[in-house]
Amino acid sequence: MWDRPRELNAISNLLFALVIACALYAVMYRIIHLPYFDLKTIRVDGMTAHLTRDQVAFIAGRRLKGNFFTVNLDGLKDDFGKLPWVRNVSVRRRWPLEIDVKIEEHVPLAHWGGDQFVDTYGDVFDASTDAKLPQFSGPFGSSQEVAAEYSAFSKSLAPLGKHVDQISLSARRAWEIRLDDGMVVKLGREHVEERLADFAALYGRTVGQLAKRIDYVDLRYDNGFAVRIPGLAARAGA
Repeated sequence: MWDRPRELNAISNLLFALVIACALYAVMYRIIHLPYFDLKTIRVDGMTAHLTRDQVAFIAGRRLKGNFFTVNLDGLKDDFGKLPWVRNVSVRRRWPLEIDVKIEEHVPLAHWGGDQFVDTYGDVFDASTDAKLPQFSGPFGSSQEVAAEYSAFSKSLAPLGKHVDQISLSARRAWEIRLDDGMVVKLGREHVEERLADFAALYGRTVGQLAKRIDYVDLRYDNGFAVRIPGLAARAGA
């Protein structure tokens, strides 16, 4: 081997490169652990109506270990993401001594099922609030569909001055809504948006003319709808 200068030169160059790499690593390690890079600020941005200072302080005290270069950003993101109202979170370093946390909170749209909520994206989450919200229910995985229909139903009912108080989607995909005046509206399984829009268009000339409280409307007819008045039943043609 010693009479092979080409191989010896290659080995020598490799060892030299390793020495340089180790030296650079040692220098960089010392630099990034200098006290100069100790973190000074954590900045939280976004619509944070439910995020408290105590929560931020707790997470910061747990996760802001090390310095600007060595802080565990993934752990910081995970901890913020576990808070009840947080829908989305991003974390990044801001040179030279800050950590930026951007929070997107859930905006509650309705109660979902028992003690959960559904947000404006149709995502179900666990939290608590005293806000007055409508009640949604439906099969597992249907929250986004129900939230989308809520928007369509509300648009149809707005000209009547009525609002959706409850939406129920059955396991057989049948829709039923309850309005804020107590009226129950059965929509069935097909063309539910069109049925409600037609009912709203006819309301002023039909049900709206009745000087009685309506507690039930069935829109599952092809050419009309049925109404139920306490103590009286009636059917209106389209």
